[in-house]
Amino acid sequence: MRARPIPLLAALAAAAAISACAARSQSRPGAAAAGAPATSTAPASADDPKAVLPGVDLEGLSPEQQRAVAEFALDEFCYCGCPHTVSSCLHEHESCAHAPRMASQAVRLARGGATKADILRQVTAYYAAFDRRAKLTVADFGPALGESTAPIALVEFSDFTCPYCRAVRPQLEAFVERHAGRVKLFYKPYPIESHPYAAEAAQAGEWAREKGLFWPMHDRIFGAEHALDVDGLADQASALGGDAEDLRAAIADGRYRARIEASQAEARDAGLRGTPTVFMNGRLLTDLSEEGLEQSLRDEEEWLQHRGWAHD
Repeated sequence: MRARPIPLLAALAAAAAISACAARSQSRPGAAAAGAPATSTAPASADDPKAVLPGVDLEGLSPEQQRAVAEFALDEFCYCGCPHTVSSCLHEHESCAHAPRMASQAVRLARGGATKADILRQVTAYYAAFDRRAKLTVADFGPALGESTAPIALVEFSDFTCPYCRAVRPQLEAFVERHAGRVKLFYKPYPIESHPYAAEAAQAGEWAREKGLFWPMHDRIFGAEHALDVDGLADQASALGGDAEDLRAAIADGRYRARIEASQAEARDAGLRGTPTVFMNGRLLTDLSEEGLEQSLRDEEEWLQHRGWAHD
């Protein structure tokens, strides 16, 4: 199942007694203090997207998609805290890290078919998520993949039988490996009821976790070309040196069902809409592309370092 973008959040109230442009800058988290915005050298029209978006790679976008990104950049204020739009910030603040990230995010969304309104909604939701974090339990769902001391935790709710989970798995694991010491990954089960053998595979995973065999079993289940019925799962357990008969008994008596159901309930409460669903330090991620994960990591590290956004 595919995860979907989270809903549009209500816009913050604009500050009173300031110019319309400055008022809009105050309606964004991290915007600069009230006052007249600085003079901008950015183009006032989206007719020339490359001029609106200096340094931004627009390769692969249709003219309509480029215009949508340009209109977004001309209208949306940057989260670095200055009273400038994204476009103005790109032109005037070489030190700003947010404007290039926001523009690149808009490009990715446009490439996926998003309109200007979609881009604004999803970028707004992305930034709002930094203040809306789920409390997720990982104490009984270790060990994490990666270094245990890494400050940033990814929590993936996944189904061993889900093709989308199988597709995203190598990307998540490569991301953790690439950022050793910075990120770790916890796997939590969310078997889809309608998927054949999803429940059995999830129980086998939890059995392996208890036996200290979780990640080897995780890899074998995801990489299996045979059926994930009880016999097939028992064979995988045996190949890892585990007690195949104990695994059979665990599945038969439902030893791990309560743990799995608790994981599913937690995921639904946190906003899961499909598998895989991934959280970064409790923040729901909607872009699991390599570029999306990289931006999320950079932003999360900035947020942790400054206890909010770093301002220009």
